[in-house]
Amino acid sequence: MVVSITPAVVSKYPFIKEATNYVQTIDLNLQELLDETEGTINSDFVEIFNRARERIEEALLQREVTWKKDIEIEIFSFPIAILLVSITQDIFLARRYALAEATRSLKLLLKEDLSLLIEIANSSLMWTVKPLESDHLSYDCAIHFTDYLSIATHFQSDKWKLINRYLQNGEVYLTKFELVRLISEEANTRIYTRIQSSPRTNLQDYFTRWLDPINQILSKIKSQFRRDELPAAALEAAYPPCIKRLNDALLDRHHLSHMGRFTLTSFLLNVNVSTEDLVKLYLSVSDFDERQTRYQIEHIAGKKGSGTKYQPPKCRTLKTHSLCPGPDTTCQYITNPLHYYRRKSSQIGGVRATKKRSNEHPVLLRK
Repeated sequence: MVVSITPAVVSKYPFIKEATNYVQTIDLNLQELLDETEGTINSDFVEIFNRARERIEEALLQREVTWKKDIEIEIFSFPIAILLVSITQDIFLARRYALAEATRSLKLLLKEDLSLLIEIANSSLMWTVKPLESDHLSYDCAIHFTDYLSIATHFQSDKWKLINRYLQNGEVYLTKFELVRLISEEANTRIYTRIQSSPRTNLQDYFTRWLDPINQILSKIKSQFRRDELPAAALEAAYPPCIKRLNDALLDRHHLSHMGRFTLTSFLLNVNVSTEDLVKLYLSVSDFDERQTRYQIEHIAGKKGSGTKYQPPKCRTLKTHSLCPGPDTTCQYITNPLHYYRRKSSQIGGVRATKKRSNEHPVLLRK
């Protein structure tokens, strides 16, 4: 049965192609929005711009955009929100907004019938998805494996890896919830891409009324984010499982692979462990060479060579190199050991900078 994608559906899921088609049928261009004599927005569109600004503020403050039942306002405020976000040219805002819209989509999609989900997947996202017969009690639908791989590779959990999926005749079997997760992740990708590809405009002055409050909120959040991002001194209790294992292995004089050493070193440098403390940490290594060790640490710190300070590898890379001992409950929300550390240190209490620091890295004091 073919399900119709109505304007009400379009207003919920503005990333689908029907939303773009709907806006295009009105044939509204940017110049029509402007009141050039007043140097601002045409009064007929103020309500749309107010809702667009509200969407962005919700994304910043609540990390989720609400859905309101005024269909026309919802549909037309989305492309305006995209325009406003793109004008700021702020990557943090672009990612936050795309994710907030995707979060809204996920919650709304969960309430929809499977038939509508499949229609969105097939007609709007151009996937190949089909419902399964009732005898497939554990699954609700199947998606062609190429469509599955195009989006499932964004997920960190092992359960999304193709090798761990039920695959038959080139189709990956899914539950309704898993299909919703795929669609919402695609929404995130499409919205972020649309922001990044949005044409730049030199008409910022027309949008001051809406951009100023957005920029003020953005500035406060980023300022707070910088203050809370990392403790001033390394907080061992906030280390992720992979770093704890590497750190303990080194203290116990076990051999670390090249990737293991790089991961541990780059992580510790990024959580404010000094070069001197790192050199001391490597004293127990059987092939320790102080000159070479110091050079390698300073190279990773950006003090030698290219001048680039390296970040630790992503979780996906660590799993590939068998450096992940298994995720804990915090790991499911992160993609990089530093993300884990930032979240965990905030949960522990957000250790603040102090004028006096110990010269010793905490782990070096352990027996």
